[in-house]
Amino acid sequence: MPFQAVPNVAQVRIEGAQDGQLTINDLYFTISGGGITAVNILNLATAVAAWVVGNFAAPLSNDWSGSRVVAFDLGSPSGAIAVVPAVVIGGTATEAAPNNVAACLSIRTAQAGRSARGRNYICGIPNADVDLNTMSGSFMADVVANYEMLIGAGLFLAGWQWVVVSRVTGGAVRPTGIFTPVTAVSFTRPTVASMRSRAVGHGA
Repeated sequence: MPFQAVPNVAQVRIEGAQDGQLTINDLYFTISGGGITAVNILNLATAVAAWVVGNFAAPLSNDWSGSRVVAFDLGSPSGAIAVVPAVVIGGTATEAAPNNVAACLSIRTAQAGRSARGRNYICGIPNADVDLNTMSGSFMADVVANYEMLIGAGLFLAGWQWVVVSRVTGGAVRPTGIFTPVTAVSFTRPTVASMRSRAVGHGA
């Protein structure tokens, strides 16, 4: 699809790997007061990398490893980009569930509709935290608590706010992407989800 601007929004890509397969989780943040610059997007990437190392990785199996965070300005095809190392292994010393088995975290806003909600499919669930297809309550609580650290205007990082981005409405591509601030995260069900593209030999 041709470039679609999302003014004053940065996409932040968390890159990792499990069993040699790339894993990606995307987050979006809007800037207030002054627009995105090379300096403030580097600050954002650095803060998210620190969160990955200090929080995101902790509930995950040590079969999963983080590598870097890539942040880029969605307002322009030639916008600023920042790449920051996020080298870490999962903090739980137990075998991971297979690559395609994911914890599907629901990302919510104060608005209804598909355009105002998102998801993250998290790889590296410890097998010890899965009973048949059901995740443990402690694992889910830890993941939710970590993501809740990102919610709020300027609370995670001054000047930035975590948002959901919508690029399509009613099956049609929007002229310009829109964003809605995130207000809550949760698991809508305790069972694992499948992300087949993460199976060994496929994509991210």
